[in-house]
Parts: sequence; structure tokens; C-alpha cells
Amino acid sequence: MSKLSCKILGTTFSNPIWLGSGTISDNKERVDKLLKSKAGAIIPRTTRFKYAPGRKAHPSYHLDINIDEKWIRNCEWTGNLINYWQSYLKELSKSKKIIMSVSGRDISNCLKVCKIIDKYNFPFIEINISCAHSNEINGFITRNSKHISTLVKILKKNIKTPIALKLGHSDFIVSLAKIAEESGIDAIVAINTYGPVIDFDISTGCPKLTLGIGNGKGGLSGKTIFHIALTDVVDLSQNLNIPIIACGGITKPEDAIKMIMAGASAVQIYSAVHLAGRQGIKFLNKFILDFNTWLDKYKYEDINDLKGMLLPLLSRPHHMGPIIPKYNQRLCIQCQACVNICLEGAISLLDNKIVINKNKCISCGACVSVCPTKALK
Repeated sequence: MSKLSCKILGTTFSNPIWLGSGTISDNKERVDKLLKSKAGAIIPRTTRFKYAPGRKAHPSYHLDINIDEKWIRNCEWTGNLINYWQSYLKELSKSKKIIMSVSGRDISNCLKVCKIIDKYNFPFIEINISCAHSNEINGFITRNSKHISTLVKILKKNIKTPIALKLGHSDFIVSLAKIAEESGIDAIVAINTYGPVIDFDISTGCPKLTLGIGNGKGGLSGKTIFHIALTDVVDLSQNLNIPIIACGGITKPEDAIKMIMAGASAVQIYSAVHLAGRQGIKFLNKFILDFNTWLDKYKYEDINDLKGMLLPLLSRPHHMGPIIPKYNQRLCIQCQACVNICLEGAISLLDNKIVINKNKCISCGACVSVCPTKALK
């Protein structure tokens, strides 16, 4: 099978499909089970030095899940403190698969936690400043260049373990990531949950339970944010010289392939595994197997052959001239999806054959994108 190993910040991982930080990795028992999976790395739930006032327990209610549409809205505020993890750090570091996630909201306490972790040989430390729900309450530090610069400089001055910074989406993500790079950060993880966003019950007009925030908002993750994350990974890859670790909306192997082609060195998947519930590890293992099968099918011998292959193709000029779709009758099943989608009435089915009126066609490409058999291209 294809070679999946990848070297990032000095550590070689068995594959680039990693489990991102979240509830399903929030204690030692769960992490031990996850370490038996095929995941290249496991990021336990974000830890910190102490709880913020009022955050010793989760708000109720804090998870809004949509299985069919594959998304989660959340407002998870707690996680085990570093004093819980401290006695396990030596053992966890030996796996070379654990990447500790630390809250970067309080710079002084973040440094204290990182100093504890720094005593052990972890591949790197992920610094989380970007949970959407808590950022609304704390002033969106994920968009605060001064906070980012100060945080990174202090950590790099005092910590020998490589540091990755986890950013959330914003219009300024590239400029903020470049500030982090200039300040010495070793890698960027993008993106965290999006928002926070609101949902409500139309039968009552009331927000769907508060999710811990009075206005009913929560951080959005899952399939619905994939293209936001993908675009950010492309933009970051084009502008930075440090590794980008992709995260956000990845639900199937093809999503991971796209992220790596867009320049990502590795891919974190979380919501899709969470939505699989108690079958999460089984889902994760199948995801990696299917990922490898895809590489074999398209004859990629090494995962690194995919990395960034999209980027040179993004410099093509704008194309304004008409391109009339080509039709392959042999592949056509006469479903007429193309006829239905053409708002210009340029496509018709005549004598069991698709006919394109070149005088009406505006070259929008809609018919090509909906054709299930690729009879149009």
C-alpha cells in the first residue's frame, strides 16, 4: 500500500490522519483506547492551569448535534486541568503519538502548563486560542495580533518543545498567522470551530437552549464548515513557510485528500468521529483504510506526492471566453439532470441524445457539475 508516514517538526508520524482535540479524548482512559486506533496522532482535550470563574462544570445544555447534516454546535467550557494529566505525561509522551493541547487565553498560566509538558519529549504542543464560543466572551483573542505575538514570543523564549498555534477563521487569519510565524511559531493548526452561531426553534421563536451563552450561540463544527477551512488552508499554505495542519469539517477521506493537496502537512478530524459515537474508533480506522485505498487507486506511492499539488494551479488567468461543454453519448443515462439545471434552456433531450444550443449556452458549467456519469465535460 502507499507510504503514509510524514515527518512534521522533527517527528515521524505513521500517517497524516490525526484525531483532533475534544470531548472524546478528555481523560486518560479514553486516550488509552484511542492510542490503539490507527490514527497517526491523538490530541487530548485542551488542558489549562486553572478554571476560569464559574467554569468548573459544563453549562447545561452544551451540545447541539445534527447527525443527518453532520454538524455540532457546542459550548464546552471545561476539560481536565494539567494537575490531572501531570502524572500521565511521561507515559503518554513515550507513544510519540500524543500532542498536548493547552489553552492560550491566559498567557501566564499557559506558560506554566507548557513548562510542565516541556519536561517530556512530546512531538509538539498545540496552543488553542480559538474556541468560537469562549472567544465571544473573551474578546476574540484569536483575532488579536498583540496577544498572539506576545504569547508566541514568551513561549518560544521559555519552551524547547515545538509549538503550534490553533487559529479560528477570520478575515485576518493569514496576517495573524504571519505575525505568529514572525514571532517564532513552528506550525499553524487551522481552523477551530466557527462562529459562534445561533439556531432557534421556529415553533416557539426561542433560541435552542443557551449552550452556556445567554444569546444561545455556540461554536459550529462538522461538515458545514469544510469549505471555509479548506480555503483558509489554501491561503495559509500560499503565504507561510511553516507546516499547516488542517482541521475543520473533514468527514470523508476525499476531504483529507483535498486538505493535503491544498498544502496541509497533516489533517485533524474530530466532529465526524464524535458523531459516530461509540463506533468512533471503528469509524476512524475505516477512514484511514479508505484514505490509503484512494491513494493506491490513483497510484500515489507516497503521501508527500500529494502535498500542495493544488497550489501551482491557482495562478491560472481568469477565463472569460465561452467554453461549450463536450458531450459523450456513450456515458449518458438520459437522466436529464443537465436539462433541469440549465436556466438558459440551452440543453434538451432529442432522439435520446443531449443537444446543446451553442447560441444559448453561457458556459456556466452547471450541467457539467450535476452530470452523474460525467457524460458532459
